[in-house]
Amino acid sequence: MKYICFLRLYKEENKMNKTTKTIRTVLLIIVIVGLSFTGFRYYEDFRNSSDLNKFLEDASTVSLLHSESSKKFEKVLNFDEINRDDFETTLSTLVKDSQEAFNLVQNIGGEFVSSEKELLNIATSSWLKGLETFQISIITLIDNPNSLKIEEALAQSIVDLSIGDKAYEEFVQKISQKSREDNLFLPVFYPIKYTGLEGSAFNFADIIVKKARDSSEGLFLRRDVAITGVQFSPTPIAVTEENYRVFLKEPIGIQVVIANEGNVEEFDVVLLVLVTDEFGDSVFEKRAKISAIGAFESKSYFTDTIELEPGILYEWFIKIEEIENEEELEDNLFTISGFIPPEE
Repeated sequence: MKYICFLRLYKEENKMNKTTKTIRTVLLIIVIVGLSFTGFRYYEDFRNSSDLNKFLEDASTVSLLHSESSKKFEKVLNFDEINRDDFETTLSTLVKDSQEAFNLVQNIGGEFVSSEKELLNIATSSWLKGLETFQISIITLIDNPNSLKIEEALAQSIVDLSIGDKAYEEFVQKISQKSREDNLFLPVFYPIKYTGLEGSAFNFADIIVKKARDSSEGLFLRRDVAITGVQFSPTPIAVTEENYRVFLKEPIGIQVVIANEGNVEEFDVVLLVLVTDEFGDSVFEKRAKISAIGAFESKSYFTDTIELEPGILYEWFIKIEEIENEEELEDNLFTISGFIPPEE
């Protein structure tokens, strides 16, 4: 009887132990699941926070790029303070920086998604499109002032820039509101305004075209190279009534000054120097190439020296080959004559 009771107690105790173990196992599983969920939530929160911080950092970089670009664009629109070369260089820089900002936004904040990011994407893509169109249309328009289609493209570029301005303004408002609500620390977001457009884009475009036409720096394309000076070495000892140079009996060379009187840089300017005697025979011929001459700049070319026969009249024929779309050609040619007095 005692054995039966003991066995019954043993079975009940064993059953309780199993129940206790089961409860412990279930509790352990619950704790593990809870910790895992908490850890996952923590990881998700950390990742989202990291993505947000990266987004804000990159967005601030984009803001700085376009803040500086919008100031340069304002200078571009003030045509009296910029020449043709600077105009084209500045526009190229604006498009390059805008492309850089656009690319940055495409990879901004990893997989971070928000309405603020979408607004910044609209802003940078609109600015890029506007600046690219403006670069092409304004240069084409000022060189072809009667082209109405190009003027339409110019107006569209102003619209795109204005869309970018408004999208960015809304982005700053929304991110500032989010900062106040979530107690976020924000980096600097700079004010950006390319157009400040309130009325018609066509009216704005008309104002731009008129300012370009009236600019004192001559924004409209002008291409002209000229021979602005010729200097003998050694210097002639006299000039006759016929305007002939009189030389001593020694080797003679010349310095030719070539000026770019246009408003764009010229490349590979070709200079021809030909010396003939009074019988029409060529005694010296040289074809040279000037690699580049900046707008409103001059460069000198020095010929080799040549020996002249006393008592014979020589003529120097100096010419710059015509460049594309050059309007003034008379200053591309220069002739001068001289001789060494005959020996007695």
